[in-house]
Amino acid sequence: MALWGISTTGETSDNNYAIPKYTSGSTQFDGVDINNSPHNFFADNRGWVYRHYQDGKYSGLSTSYYDELHVPVSGLNTAGAGANSTGLGLATPVAVFFADPGSGNPISVSAGSTNFISTATSAEVHLCFNETVYCGAGATIHIQTFDGNNANAGDEIVATASSMTRSIDHPIYTNDGLVLEQNFNGQVSNRIAFTFTSPSTLQTANIDFLTAAVSTGHTVSAASTVISVTNLTQTTADLPGIDLRTVAVGDSVTAGALTNGVIVSVGTTQIQISTASTIATAIAAGTAVTFSTRTNRTNLAIDMGRGFIGVITDLATAAGVTSSFSSDIIRQIGGAGSVDNTTSDTFPLGVGTTILSVRA
Repeated sequence: MALWGISTTGETSDNNYAIPKYTSGSTQFDGVDINNSPHNFFADNRGWVYRHYQDGKYSGLSTSYYDELHVPVSGLNTAGAGANSTGLGLATPVAVFFADPGSGNPISVSAGSTNFISTATSAEVHLCFNETVYCGAGATIHIQTFDGNNANAGDEIVATASSMTRSIDHPIYTNDGLVLEQNFNGQVSNRIAFTFTSPSTLQTANIDFLTAAVSTGHTVSAASTVISVTNLTQTTADLPGIDLRTVAVGDSVTAGALTNGVIVSVGTTQIQISTASTIATAIAAGTAVTFSTRTNRTNLAIDMGRGFIGVITDLATAAGVTSSFSSDIIRQIGGAGSVDNTTSDTFPLGVGTTILSVRA
């Protein structure tokens, strides 16, 4: 029984929040297949249950699903007492991420699934627990906005939990057994959806992708528009694991007093900038030259410091669950990228992570 989590204590990332341990390393539940995500596992009075969604909503808003009882456990309709006792403790947040608006499957940028969303588009943040919870409609999660360099914070966006269809019977397993919930104004699930609309106006920023130098013997005099450089193409050392880029017309260049000059022509070892970008001082040989791409993009990031605001209670105990988020619940779903990747032109790789890119 060592593979099944049945303790009321020690629910941490180190033990997979007591979720059955075979889901944490299994290729069947690696999150790439959204129909077999480990975040659809939860505990109720039956034991460890896996929910199969059949309408593509994958959350408490779903009206079509069935539950598969993986690990029947007796005694879970008690609170439990003492270290490592069997019982349902207070529900714990175990994952938070941006859901794929297109329900792409598998969730993978390399496989062609969504890696960004468009402006003024509806999307969702999913907050998952290891037990069933009641989430009242109107609970919120805040989303931060940044430019393409993950800088210059803008206005935050509020993602709001709406209600499941109240005219439909929703089966819920409580201490009294199966109950059909119909009139609850909110969501009853382990996976709560918070809906938001992406910004209609994007931020603009220059994203650096290559640093070279002015070639030896090619000091650029005042009013010159041609600069000879040592390199116009990335090397694998510049951005390991990232698709290589070559400087192109329309990119920007910064060198000394020259800031974000627009490139109008590219040669083998030279670039030309527009006359409007010339400077009155010389750019000496060896001067560092930074190339960047002008982007219209807003990056969204779940505000981990705020947690959620509103009423979410544990189904078994009716007690309010913790509203704060720990860094342990940040999830990269289906290999959709890294929150640390700030260099790729497709940064952030987005859907299924805690950072999402918005483009026109």
